Amino acid sequence: MPKQTIVLGAGVTGLTTAITLLRNGYQSIIVVGQYLPGDISSHYASPWAGASILTTAQSNNHRLQGKCSKRKERTDRFDIDSLQEIESDTRKEFEFIATHVPEAHVMRCQGTFYTKQPACQDMKWISQQYRNVTEIPKDKLILGAIFGYTFETYMVHVPKYLAWLVKTLKELGGRLERRAFQSIQHVMDHYKEANIIINCTALGSYFLKDIRDHGMYPIRGQTVLVHAPHIKTYHHLDGIGLWTYIIPRDDGTVICGGTAETDNTQTSPDDIITHDILKRACQLSPDLAFGKGPEHVKVLSVHVGFRPARRDGIRLEREIRRRLDGEKVIVCHNYGHGSGGYQSSWGSAQRVLQLIEKDALSKL
Repeated sequence: MPKQTIVLGAGVTGLTTAITLLRNGYQSIIVVGQYLPGDISSHYASPWAGASILTTAQSNNHRLQGKCSKRKERTDRFDIDSLQEIESDTRKEFEFIATHVPEAHVMRCQGTFYTKQPACQDMKWISQQYRNVTEIPKDKLILGAIFGYTFETYMVHVPKYLAWLVKTLKELGGRLERRAFQSIQHVMDHYKEANIIINCTALGSYFLKDIRDHGMYPIRGQTVLVHAPHIKTYHHLDGIGLWTYIIPRDDGTVICGGTAETDNTQTSPDDIITHDILKRACQLSPDLAFGKGPEHVKVLSVHVGFRPARRDGIRLEREIRRRLDGEKVIVCHNYGHGSGGYQSSWGSAQRVLQLIEKDALSKL
């Protein structure tokens, strides 16, 4: 058993990874972050998520779906998990939490999904992702949609869920520390007892001097928090280059979105975008404003966050580093989840556990 484990990054990925290790017998775990739950910064992505547990995988991408490929690392073979499997494991955990852990504020609800894209019409595959899936008849689709279905999913009240993760971490014996590091080596130098370091820094991996992952890039997302306790169903329209969604929470508030901008680094809300989001949301579900239009929606706040996207997808990889005295330090990377941080959080954490416990280097 390791002497000390450092989880670098205190977002949903880092917290979930630390809890998973603690539940599996690992001790002396410290989650370290420049930002911690409760902080308000557009560069701290986790608090600004919706978050709906909606798959980010695609049925026509076999690298990410049910067909696992294999690669050889030295003399070791490692089966590459698909994103679909990672998200499936995560949904099972959220199903358990929604049923048995009310203080986590994960809500089971019905969802309605529409799409304007022909590639999203595989009902067999969709039925493998969700419970209680029913195709929407063509004459019942909203204007512009070519396909749609209803299904059962889970909504997360993000601020309260993050607080529950912190509470769970501490109850299991983990600790939180606010620190910023310039490199993995800097972490090794500071925590001299650590022989496992898990990198969950998301966009921070672009800036760590001995990582410099230039495949990382921010996707700006703007959302609107509104008061709409009558909305109990999740709605989503998958457009071409544009998402519209309505995410109910268990306290009567609703998240309306959204945007996905790769060329906009503005941290403050844009009023024009806010109006456009509300207009699209009311078109998707007129009940949001009781059929009266976006000007009748009760806006509580407007949020901006940056999704930590990665051109090559999630990085789940283990490497071995050594201190000057030759002591081995396992470094495991778990970042690059983009818009799917919550959707893949528990499954990714389980893969980290597997990677740590492997004898040879393994990659996803």
